[in-house]
Amino acid sequence: MSTTVLNARTRTAAVLVTTGLLLAGCSSSNGTASSTGSASAGPSAGSSATSRPGTTIAVTVRGNTVTPNGERVKASVGDPVTLVVDADRAGELHVHSTPEQELAYPKGRTTLRVTVDKPGIVDVEDHVADVVVVQLEVS
Repeated sequence: MSTTVLNARTRTAAVLVTTGLLLAGCSSSNGTASSTGSASAGPSAGSSATSRPGTTIAVTVRGNTVTPNGERVKASVGDPVTLVVDADRAGELHVHSTPEQELAYPKGRTTLRVTVDKPGIVDVEDHVADVVVVQLEVS
């Protein structure tokens, strides 16, 4: 395995640990708002999203560099996927589920939630940077 891949995985692991600690202090009870700003999307977003464990993914956007970058992440059908975006610019994540979902984010830190109701591989892309951020392996 190349040093670049190992360094990227190490950075991603560090971001995920840090994000987990931050989420403990900024999650909300209704699944839509937090002290850092948030948005919810998807057919099942809302109060039911906070009653399930779900998956949390830290996303860092620095210009056209986005991490993670194409990693596959396991998620469960109907469970929320929380994307904690730390961005130096505004943008939009496109979730290529059925139906497709667009999640706008401002500059700064934002928590976005999405729920996928059908199994399969779902790409989450940042169209400004033209990259696949993650592939959700939904089962």
